[in-house]
Amino acid sequence: MQAAFTPDPVADAVLRMPRESAPRPFDADLTHALNAMVEQEPLDMSAFESIVESASAPPAWTGGMEPEPRMMNPAGHSLVLGLLSLLFIACILAYSRFSRTIGSIAQQMWSVRRRQNAFDESSPGRRRVQLLLAIQLAAYSGVLLYAFFSPGPVADSARSLADTLRLMGVAGAYYVFQLCAYSTVGYAFAPDRSGASQWLDGFNASQGLAGMALALPTLGIVFYPSAATAMLWTAAVIYVSARLIFIIKGFKIFYNGFISLIYFILYLCTLEIVPLICIGGIALDIVGRQ
Repeated sequence: MQAAFTPDPVADAVLRMPRESAPRPFDADLTHALNAMVEQEPLDMSAFESIVESASAPPAWTGGMEPEPRMMNPAGHSLVLGLLSLLFIACILAYSRFSRTIGSIAQQMWSVRRRQNAFDESSPGRRRVQLLLAIQLAAYSGVLLYAFFSPGPVADSARSLADTLRLMGVAGAYYVFQLCAYSTVGYAFAPDRSGASQWLDGFNASQGLAGMALALPTLGIVFYPSAATAMLWTAAVIYVSARLIFIIKGFKIFYNGFISLIYFILYLCTLEIVPLICIGGIALDIVGRQ
C-alpha cells in the first residue's frame, strides 16, 4: 500500500517567496494595475481615481476636430482646369500648324527687314495659331493675376472663380487694346508700312511665346499652391523678358534721331507703363472688393 504524501514544512518555507519580493514584469492589464494600487499602504485613492478616469474616457479619435469650410484655390477649380485642358487639347490638335509657325514667330521677335519677304507665311492657319496663343496668354494671365493679388485661399469658391474669369477677360481686353494702340502708333510714326507691320508681328510673336512659357508657372500654381511665390517670380521674369524684346525691336524700327528718342520715351510711358498700372488697379479692385 502506497504511503500518504506528507508535506515538508522546511522545503515549503524555502520554496515559498514573499509576495512583495516576487518579480512582476510590466503588465498593461487594468486589473493587475488596480490590484497593485490596492495593495499599497496606505491606499492611494487619487491614483486609483486617475486610473478609472483614464480607463473610462473615450478614445481621442472619437472626438475628432471641429469642421471648417474648405478653403478653395480658384486656380484648382474644375471649370478653370477644364478651360486650361481645352487649351492644351487645342494646341495638340493644331500641332502640325504649330511646328511650322513657331519658327517664324521666333524669327519675328528679333528681325527687322526693310521689306517683306515673299516667302513669309501669312495664311489663315497661322492667324488661327496666333489667336490660340493670345487666348492662352489671357487665360494664364488671369490665373496669375488672381494668385498675385488674392490674400490666399477663400471659402467662397463661386466668388473666387468669378474673379478669376473676370481677370482672364481683363487680360484679353488688354491684349486687344494693345493691338489697337500699336496699330495706331505704327501707322502714325513708322517710317514705312513694312515697319508698322513688323512691329505688330513682333508684338504677337513675343506675347504668343510668352503665353506658351507661362504654362509652367501657371500649372505650378494650380497643382503646387505652396510654390506660388516662386512661380509668380518665374512668370514675372518671362513676361518682362518678352516685353523687353518687343521694346527693343520697336526701338530698332522707330529710332532715327534725337527727336524720335523723345517720342519713344513718351511711347514707353503711355503704352507700356501707364496701362500696366491701370491693369494692376483693376485687378486689385476685382479681387479685393468685399
